[in-house]
Amino acid sequence: MDPTSDRVAWRRFRRLWSATAASNLADGVLQAATPLVALTLTRDPVAITGITAVQYVPWLLMSIPMGTLADRVDRVLLLRIASLTRAVGVGLLAVGLVGDHVHIAMLYGSALLFGLAETLYDNTSSALVPSIVADHQLERANGRLQATYVVANSFVGPPLGGWLFALAIAAPFALGAAGYAVALGLMLLLPAMRRKRAHEGVTASFGSDLKEGVRGFARSPLLIALCVLLSVGNLASSATYSLLSLTVVERLDATAATYGFVLAGGAVGAFLGGVYGDRISGLTRPGTTLLWTTVVSGLATVSFGLAGHPVALSALMALDGFVVMTQSVVSVSLRARLIPPHMLGRVTAVFRTLSTGASAVGALTGGLLAGALGLSWPFFIAGAIVVALGPLLFRWLGNTRISAAMTERKGMPEPRAPEEAA
Repeated sequence: MDPTSDRVAWRRFRRLWSATAASNLADGVLQAATPLVALTLTRDPVAITGITAVQYVPWLLMSIPMGTLADRVDRVLLLRIASLTRAVGVGLLAVGLVGDHVHIAMLYGSALLFGLAETLYDNTSSALVPSIVADHQLERANGRLQATYVVANSFVGPPLGGWLFALAIAAPFALGAAGYAVALGLMLLLPAMRRKRAHEGVTASFGSDLKEGVRGFARSPLLIALCVLLSVGNLASSATYSLLSLTVVERLDATAATYGFVLAGGAVGAFLGGVYGDRISGLTRPGTTLLWTTVVSGLATVSFGLAGHPVALSALMALDGFVVMTQSVVSVSLRARLIPPHMLGRVTAVFRTLSTGASAVGALTGGLLAGALGLSWPFFIAGAIVVALGPLLFRWLGNTRISAAMTERKGMPEPRAPEEAA
């Protein structure tokens, strides 16, 4: 390990880290404000959860092309484009709200635009992190990014968004646009990364690159099993979390500001999971960590439907946030080590098409179940499915299989040539 190289790598990572913090703060503000705007227009659970579903549609349709693009184009440039798109889009929505031109179609259109930008941003940033930090820094970097995501996106953002919404309906969207603009400015300080195409295996054809990414995913049983685990988890989370605003306001008869408090509870737990997830996961082997975090998350989700007070719901959110974030630190690092660097964008995009795209199905399913059975039933059903999933998938995600896959991966020859600052 070269201390000088480590310091340079971490200095570059801090620039990405800072930009991500500003962007996620904007995400968090809008996360609370958007459903509150929707509640002023309708109380139909399907219409409200449909906004979440639309935001995840690009993950189903565009994730793989976006990931292929991330393996062919300067990744820093793509991050700048995604930030610019979100800044302009949210700014236009804020202007519309100031003029009192409020229609639910605006929220659906904005959700689709944000989803497209998020698909580009997340696939690109996932591929960029392993390129700028050393392998032994990977868990630390992922943990810091996850913790930042939680603090900005969930802990600070939602309460701030709810407070700003109470002041003026357009205020959280104006702040969100400013946050994305700040992120863009910070990314301009991050040096562009030249792609060493000849050494990283980037072919002349975009289509052949895309197909290679699909084949790379399909050839790894461990990646497929990990993808199934996260897909079901995301489906369950989307089916339940998209109903939290209705649960707080209607079933618990609380205020809109209380909704931000409930989300903040989950953020506290997730922040601790992001900061200490690498240490917690180090106490057990990766497969064991994936198992116990899955089971605990499922039990917490079932309990959401039983909570009778916002404080209890917030505490359960904290528990779920902690175990889900710990699982995320393990799974993201494991995925990065299993995929060859020159294919990281493409294979990760295939992975996320399925895992994140499942959130669109989950949001619609949660709304339909709530409309047919009541607000508590989506929590009961989703939690039970997640609890049952853990032991079932442990057969394919056991420690022995993970160790064998990692040994095989290290023995594979590859022309690794990391990206260089332009």
